[in-house]
Amino acid sequence: MPTQSSLSNRFKRSSQSIQTRLNHSVFNGHHATVDCPECHRIMLPRVITYYGQPTKSICPFCGATFAKFSSGLQRFFERIHSRTLSFDAFKKLIFFASCFGLIWLISLWIELPKSLNLIGTIGALTLLIIAAAELTVQLIEHLAAKLSHESNYYWAGLALILSVLLSQNPDLIDYALLFSGVMLLRWIAVSALRALGVKRS
Repeated sequence: MPTQSSLSNRFKRSSQSIQTRLNHSVFNGHHATVDCPECHRIMLPRVITYYGQPTKSICPFCGATFAKFSSGLQRFFERIHSRTLSFDAFKKLIFFASCFGLIWLISLWIELPKSLNLIGTIGALTLLIIAAAELTVQLIEHLAAKLSHESNYYWAGLALILSVLLSQNPDLIDYALLFSGVMLLRWIAVSALRALGVKRS
């Protein structure tokens, strides 16, 4: 009997060690459970789906929402409108402006229709202005990120300065409208470039 009990104990210890090693290998670096922010219980979130698409995860004890999942359309718009710290859009705008500038130069060297000259001039100038606006936006965003600040404060300060200038000099309203139009064109152009990037990826 003592021999059998020692053998059974040995078998239990070996099986427990194997199970422990398996648990460590499976959950190594991962948290299988989380703390509910509402009831503060350790739980495994339950995912709620709608027509096969995950919408949110909830706590199985109190039913509080733990996380929300964006839909495909929401992720698409988030990628377009996100404040991405990247000069890729600026580089693309400069590239397209250079293409229009090349058309303008070719139309000067070779006798081409005036419509091409006009297209090259307007396209190059418009894209250069939009590229300058994109460069300004990215510089402000990079500065805020480098100083660990929220960029909303920078934009709010800029809007406040613009409001003060307009109140002191009403003649500047045309320039303010022009600036707003340029920023709107910049938003449309950058959104289009990012949308094309989403479709390619």
